[in-house]
Amino acid sequence: MKAIVVLGVALIAVASPVPKGLPGVSDKEAVIPSADIRQSVRGHGDVFFVRDRSNQWYRLQVNDGCSRGISSAEGLVIHRHGPGSSVDRFATVIVPGAARSCSIRSIRKSEPPPQIDPNSKVTLD
Repeated sequence: MKAIVVLGVALIAVASPVPKGLPGVSDKEAVIPSADIRQSVRGHGDVFFVRDRSNQWYRLQVNDGCSRGISSAEGLVIHRHGPGSSVDRFATVIVPGAARSCSIRSIRKSEPPPQIDPNSKVTLD
């Protein structure tokens, strides 16, 4: 029985690896206190960086392939589901210039991206 439990724990660890830290990005999931997004910047792949009204930057990871073909994050819109003004992983990102919306997989506090601060430790991935 003990061997089965150890094997099960090992399989879970392999199936869900702990994500490595990203330079300049928090390892903890966050909630954006206000949906008042002042600026948005496109990262690589399915990553966007957004700045809220208090000048805090966040790194948003959206579902795989959703932002394909989008060259800019200008005009990015976040649609909240439910009451309140905060943005969490249940919100939806409306991609500008495309007839699609993306679900948010991760929100983490971040330093400004390199397009904003050339000395930033943040990578666009």
